[in-house]
Amino acid sequence: MSFSFLFGIHCHQPVDNFKHIVDEVTLKSYLPFIESASNYKEFNFAVHFSGWLLEFIKNNHPDLFKMFQKLSNEGQVEFFSGGFYEPVLSAIPKRDRICQIKKLNQFIHNNFGQKPRGLWLTERVWDPSIIPDLAECGIEYIVVDDYHFISIGFHKDSLYGYFVTEQDGVKMNIFPIDQKLRYIIPFKEPEDILSYTDGIMKKGGKSAIIFDDGEKFGVWPKTYEWVYEKGWLKRFFESFMERKDISFKHFYQFVEENKPLGLAYLPLTSYKEMGEWSLFADKFTQMERFISFVKRSEFADVADIFVKGAHWKNFFVKYPESNHIHKRILKISEKAKELKNDYLDDLLFRAECNDVLWHGIFGGIYLPNLRDNAFRYIIKAEKEVEKMEKSPDVMVDDLLLDGYGTAMLRNDKVNLLFTAKHGGQLKSFDIKEFEINILNTLSRRWEGYHDALLNSDKVSDEELATGITTIHEMKVSLDEDIKKQIAFDWYDRNSFVDHFVDAFTSDEIAMNRYRELGDFANQPFDMELKGGVLSFKRVGGIYMDKRYTTVLEKQFSLKEDKLQFSISIDTDYSGDLWYLMEMNFHFFEYENLVINKKIFKKGFATTAKRIEVNAGNISLKILLNKSTDMFAYSVDTVHQSEQGVDFTTQGVAFVFPFKLSKKLKVKGEIYF
Repeated sequence: MSFSFLFGIHCHQPVDNFKHIVDEVTLKSYLPFIESASNYKEFNFAVHFSGWLLEFIKNNHPDLFKMFQKLSNEGQVEFFSGGFYEPVLSAIPKRDRICQIKKLNQFIHNNFGQKPRGLWLTERVWDPSIIPDLAECGIEYIVVDDYHFISIGFHKDSLYGYFVTEQDGVKMNIFPIDQKLRYIIPFKEPEDILSYTDGIMKKGGKSAIIFDDGEKFGVWPKTYEWVYEKGWLKRFFESFMERKDISFKHFYQFVEENKPLGLAYLPLTSYKEMGEWSLFADKFTQMERFISFVKRSEFADVADIFVKGAHWKNFFVKYPESNHIHKRILKISEKAKELKNDYLDDLLFRAECNDVLWHGIFGGIYLPNLRDNAFRYIIKAEKEVEKMEKSPDVMVDDLLLDGYGTAMLRNDKVNLLFTAKHGGQLKSFDIKEFEINILNTLSRRWEGYHDALLNSDKVSDEELATGITTIHEMKVSLDEDIKKQIAFDWYDRNSFVDHFVDAFTSDEIAMNRYRELGDFANQPFDMELKGGVLSFKRVGGIYMDKRYTTVLEKQFSLKEDKLQFSISIDTDYSGDLWYLMEMNFHFFEYENLVINKKIFKKGFATTAKRIEVNAGNISLKILLNKSTDMFAYSVDTVHQSEQGVDFTTQGVAFVFPFKLSKKLKVKGEIYF
């Protein structure tokens, strides 16, 4: 029996990603790969395409879709299932994941005549509790990283086949993806890959297994030139086709022809890099240093067993913006289960797309368009729920599941979500007509890679002698002018954030280089609802030579086209201070943002008690009971992406300063 090479690619684009981007990825990666593969009939391979992407290709690139059908009819390609809109399966409720898998199963069967036996596990986030649900959907095997096995002590040389596991007596077969192959395909020459494969054969291995990003064949930096123009893929196929002792097999063929290597119970984990990315930033840098230390020690060979990152769901803690999206989805799922409506289900499932919930090499949560897409389907779904059942004008709940209260104020025009835990602040401002959350902002957080970016010299991506760099090996740097613009936040970018300062400039506030004297901007408030008025209160402090007791109360009420607010402050401190009321807003079009009839260009200042904001279809009016020297600034992040580093506008902060001496009362209205 010949040695089996199990080759798979997984391909996905975020739901409603920009059409020009999906077109480019299709033409530079998916299409040329499939065209090339179709010329080598002995190259049997597996693919996973998310359902949304398959629909996009069917509607926009019918020639490629017909190639899929032809390859399926000829038995050359095996389709793997998954969640239709590519959710992390363990992060959504049981009903949702079963429905999403069955939806993709049905699409594959209707269009390609296959009943999937294998499943692509989104981001390889493994949780054994999903096994019974996978089995219910007809799934017999999945693929994860070899790291899943190595991290609990399996030896690398024992992983060249598949294993069996179970949950509640329900069995599932698991294939370990070879990390080495992930890192050398397509970045090294085919003879290097053959040499590595020969090494597996000499060790008695039955198979070489890879199931990796389809986008690395043409879209990742420099890969189009390398894979197609310089002929890597052609050389790869021809080099392996010359070897009669190596056969490209389908995963189902390998299962039918081979017994499992044994029993395995895997931990809650994903691939190695994901565990590092999900760590808090300071722990990420500590882990990097610790791994470097261990790799130089006598324990280098066991580092992957004993040094681990965080659970994938830690992203919900690391990024409150991610938790907000996720928990809104869970609430909709709860309603959808009761209401049993196909259209509502589809809106929910689209919102469950994973990309927006995390950040690593790819932009993820840092990409405003992904957050906009998620909130669009959240708002659509919530509107649908409101049609089907009478929703209260005010809903007090623990929507964020953090143990503190939230309150949703509703009417026909907006849904406004307030949080008690985070400063008694407005967290979501959903405009129903345009299906946009204009509080879809993101804080400027320190990430584990920022230290390297800020302290690196100018470097370039030099090609390696025998290939090109992988996306994990890319070296990036920042211009000095960009470095000077980087600032980091210590609080969430909500609205009605409360600051107390003794002296400041607008630049100091914008760059977060001022002295905060109060304990209100990121601390919990008590919440009360009475007569349609939502109230928050905190007995906190102003810290000068000592702590001065300070009481801050906020009241909010929603009328037809406006939010009324009142802020009262009473402090024991008798000196002069400044109270800064901060509001943050997000818009589709920052280049067309107009404040008081002036184009906004990263900064704005005026003396007024009436502020008018226009950005495309969005119009806001902020009216205050007293004039103030307000200013606004752009909230920009510097974050890692597959192209290197991106500089992204996440929102605009509006700051309203008021002099405070013992007592202060600010009243106002936001018209929408």
